[in-house]
Amino acid sequence: MRQTRTRTRVVPVTAAVAMTAVLAGCTTTGATAGDPSGGGAAGATKIRTTIDVPASFDPAKALSLPDYLLARDSYDTLVRKDDGGLVGGLAAEWKNTPTSATFTLRADATCADGTPITPTVVKGSLDRFVDPKTAAPDLPTVFGPGNTVKVSADDAARTVKITLARPWGDMVTGLSVASTGIVCPAGLGDLKALAAGKAKGSESGPYLLQKSQSGVSYSYALRPEYKAWPAWRTKIPGKVAATMEYLVSPDPTATGNLVTSGQLDIGKIDASGIPRFDGVAGYSVSVSRFSDFYLLFNERPGTVFADVAARRAVAQAVDRAAFTRVVSKETGEPSTMFVQKGIPCNDPGTSFLVPKDKAAAAGVLKGKKIRLVGPQVVGPAGAGNQYVQEALRAAGADVTLANVDVGTWVGTVFGKPDAWDVTVFADLNFLGSLANPLGHFVGPTVPEGGGNLGAVKNPVVNKAFAQGAEATTETARCAAYQTATKALISQADAVPMVNDPFIYALRKGFSAQMLGGSLDDPILRVTG
Repeated sequence: MRQTRTRTRVVPVTAAVAMTAVLAGCTTTGATAGDPSGGGAAGATKIRTTIDVPASFDPAKALSLPDYLLARDSYDTLVRKDDGGLVGGLAAEWKNTPTSATFTLRADATCADGTPITPTVVKGSLDRFVDPKTAAPDLPTVFGPGNTVKVSADDAARTVKITLARPWGDMVTGLSVASTGIVCPAGLGDLKALAAGKAKGSESGPYLLQKSQSGVSYSYALRPEYKAWPAWRTKIPGKVAATMEYLVSPDPTATGNLVTSGQLDIGKIDASGIPRFDGVAGYSVSVSRFSDFYLLFNERPGTVFADVAARRAVAQAVDRAAFTRVVSKETGEPSTMFVQKGIPCNDPGTSFLVPKDKAAAAGVLKGKKIRLVGPQVVGPAGAGNQYVQEALRAAGADVTLANVDVGTWVGTVFGKPDAWDVTVFADLNFLGSLANPLGHFVGPTVPEGGGNLGAVKNPVVNKAFAQGAEATTETARCAAYQTATKALISQADAVPMVNDPFIYALRKGFSAQMLGGSLDDPILRVTG
């Protein structure tokens, strides 16, 4: 099993940006006890922070980041990421092989309506997650593309066993992702209410949604009886908040204003906002490795990028270093394999990349009509999307840009295959594995029930990915995944661009951490 480790620190803004270190290893057990920061939490104050608009409160249906963040508040997972590896969540310990995992549950976890969280309760939630009718977007990420999953429960032994038809080395890590959060029977009995955040008693996690104004704000209250805090190895300062208040504030400049004016305690900003806090007493900045940006092509028959020469010309036209400066200032790092540098199996070399050649690009792209779509999170106000548009225009292409909010982008790229030619893909690598981006290029297309966004047909990638997924050693897995990734790059099925950071501005008295490379589990605390 692979694990990742990321150091995320809250630093004065004049200090260096936090860097990422990743370790690979094997975990067979993990102890669980109360979160040391949770004692007396019912009397702690509130945390006011930002979020984008969620699409659903059903964890299994999570698609964009706000869905995952709010799922994390209300639905606990079997395991959690920490620096140095996984720790127990609802599971007190576990043992795993490439084709199975057995979890022993902790005894003190309950649903919000008082129902004990037994192996049968966990099995019911996971059975629904793997049911094809649920169409859980993360199903192939957690258990492997096209795999067959069997979940069994032994209430007397307090164990849940998951068995796979084919090996998938990332299964236990996948079960740390917020979309696998355990939904209690009250939620499974009313899926419509679950999606709306109104299924009372459905929650297995610490917070309950108390009130919401769609697209504006969401307020969560801590369950006073909750005890199932993870046993973090990393020291977490401060106390959990009795109330979590989320304000939708998609503009990072406006978010910075809300932090400096005292209307927010913790706010997500972009790299251009960091200087606003430099040298100002009472503020700090938390910087974590986060989203991987790369160009992903629609290769369906009849589209402009069904032609490999056109795709390669795009790779020749863009400048990764210039894109990084536009998107991330000095806080991002150019990527070579669609993942951040420390991810297991990543090759940080550049010899296999398509080299820049603007003259060659112009010879192919001149006069071609290209529909580019990108989410506005790609740099300030989507500046990265605009950079790509101008780079392709400079090569003579006729480029129309849809620079849209995340929800519209997801709806277009995942749901409207005839509406786009190329996208700046914003990938959230929840696994911390090279398998995560590769899953977007193999197997059935999204309309067919798979994850192949651009209808890519690359036999070398398909074969190598299958070999990596079923490998039983880390060496064999990495060799196969690197072969698959380099085959994608050589055929210009995608173009790696940059790993973009997640940046919080914090008022004094508050902290934020993302442990073990986790992207969907920010740990926010009151420290003052």
